[in-house]
This record gives sequence, C-alpha cells and structure tokens, in this order.
Amino acid sequence: MSNIHDEIIDILTPIIGFGLARTAVSTQCKKMGILPEELSEKNILEFSERFEKVLVIFAGDEVALTITHQIKSLK
Repeated sequence: MSNIHDEIIDILTPIIGFGLARTAVSTQCKKMGILPEELSEKNILEFSERFEKVLVIFAGDEVALTITHQIKSLK
C-alpha cells in the first residue's frame, strides 16, 4: 500500500514530471513542518489548500482545482 505522498506524486507526475512532483510535495510538507511520510487524512486538507496556490502559478486555475480535488479525496 502506498503512502499519501506517493499517491500525490503519482497524480502530479503526468503534469509536471516525477522529479518536480517529488520536490514540490517535499517542499510543501517542509513548509507545513512535517515529513512527506507524515501526510495523512488529518492534514491532507491543509496540504491541498496550500498546494493549490502553488499549482495555480504553474498549471493555471482549472488544472490546479482538478488536481487539488483529487488530492483532497485521498485517504
């Protein structure tokens, strides 16, 4: 069974590539004061809301909204 951070990387990889996806998830987790492995149902909403702001810059509003919706549904 994969961790939530791995699932997020899988969602992002087709859009921004594996390396950037992994770095983006790690960076956002660091800003939240957690390790990527510590992403859980408890903090996925905060992660996705923070991450959406970053995604808008790189992918636009529509793509960012779609991706963050997928991330919020991870459990």
